Amino acid sequence: MGVGDVATSGLSLYRAAKTLAGVARYPLSLRPVIAFQHRRLEVDPTFRERWASCLRSVSQRISPRDEMYFGTLRPYFAVGLSGLECVEEAMDAAGIRSVERVLDLPSGHGRVLRFLVARFPDARFTACDLNRDGVRFCADTFGARAIVSRPDIDALMLDESFDLIWCGSLVTHLDGSAVDSLLRFFHRHLTPSGLLVFSTHGEQASRNLRDGKLFRYGLDRDTAERVLRSYATSGFGYADYAASAPGYGVSFTAPAWIRNTLAQLGGWREVYFGERRWDGHHDIFGVVRAA
Repeated sequence: MGVGDVATSGLSLYRAAKTLAGVARYPLSLRPVIAFQHRRLEVDPTFRERWASCLRSVSQRISPRDEMYFGTLRPYFAVGLSGLECVEEAMDAAGIRSVERVLDLPSGHGRVLRFLVARFPDARFTACDLNRDGVRFCADTFGARAIVSRPDIDALMLDESFDLIWCGSLVTHLDGSAVDSLLRFFHRHLTPSGLLVFSTHGEQASRNLRDGKLFRYGLDRDTAERVLRSYATSGFGYADYAASAPGYGVSFTAPAWIRNTLAQLGGWREVYFGERRWDGHHDIFGVVRAA
């Protein structure tokens, strides 16, 4: 999701390590590359001033199968740290000082989770994703409980509730009915007054789509125009990525549409909103389960 530029030299090193080492030895070949990039971040003025403590304690281990890592650490860590900042700001707005149980859904391979673990070392974490390798990596690397999700979120039941749920870049891929189901799932699995922090494609993303940026989010021109018309008239636009895989694509949601959906579902209280807050791209909502 990150919008930072990918350094050509870092990407070349990444690809060279994969090609020369092979799958079995690849993680060992990648490790010194990441360690070198991490040392550069520690002396980077931007990272040092804002995130020095997190950089010292966060895990440097990155899965070779992490689809969000493109060979250079700076944009990868920037997106993860930005996610942490969103969570911290929403917690401050909600008056929450500490958390004991945290759910990251979808966790992927832990781009944001690694920073949540570093920030809340005493909390218990659950990583949930359709990506089996991702949740396994999060369990092995960050000590999180690993749960493989289900395509039908209504069929997913967890046996505990959480003080904090982070949901980065999932509402952005669901149609309207699936967004409703996801929010109901989160409501069922939050403690009273627990906090949900989630990201959406808002006005900035719709402008990107209109201008043809970011490859139109995987949509062809005609589909993009149809999505934009729907967004302009109703505040919500969605299209599947492929006709052969319905129910997963890209969505654009005006803040008013999200607020109306939360009001219709009931049981939510908005405490935080940040336009383009996650990495200058996604909008962020912080909502608490009404007691």
